[in-house]
Amino acid sequence: MKRLLVLSLFALSAAAHAEWTPIMQDTEFGENHYIDLASISDVDGMKQVTTMSDYPTGKKEACKGDTCAYLTSSRISVRHVQCLNYRQRQIKFTDFDGRMGNGNVTQGGASSDPKKRYFRWYTPQPKSFFEALINKVCAS
Repeated sequence: MKRLLVLSLFALSAAAHAEWTPIMQDTEFGENHYIDLASISDVDGMKQVTTMSDYPTGKKEACKGDTCAYLTSSRISVRHVQCLNYRQRQIKFTDFDGRMGNGNVTQGGASSDPKKRYFRWYTPQPKSFFEALINKVCAS
C-alpha cells in the first residue's frame, strides 16, 4: 500500500507538471502516445524520459502476442532508452482510470524485478510507439 501511495504521488506530480507532446497514434489499437520533452535526461549512459499513453474509451483489454493494452484508461511511465543499442524499457508506471493521467490510480509498479514483462528491454517493431519514442529521444 505504501508503495502504491508513493507511485501515485509520483504520477500525480508528473501529470501536473508535464507538457505532453503527441508522439503518435497507434492505428491498430487506437491509443494515443505522448512524451514530456522537458523530462529527457541522461542517466547512467542512457536517456530517461516520461511518457503517457491514453487508451480509447470503452476498451478494457486488447492483446496481440506478448503485448496487452487498455487495462486502464491511461498510463504514465518513466522509461530508459539506449540509443546505441536501439532499445527501451519501462522502469516505473502508474495507471489511471481517467484519460490523460487523471482520475484514480488503478495500479503501479517499478523495476525492482527487471525480469518481469513490464520492465524488460525491448527492441521496437517498425512503426511502433517504441520506435517513434527511441527516434525522438535519441534525436534530442
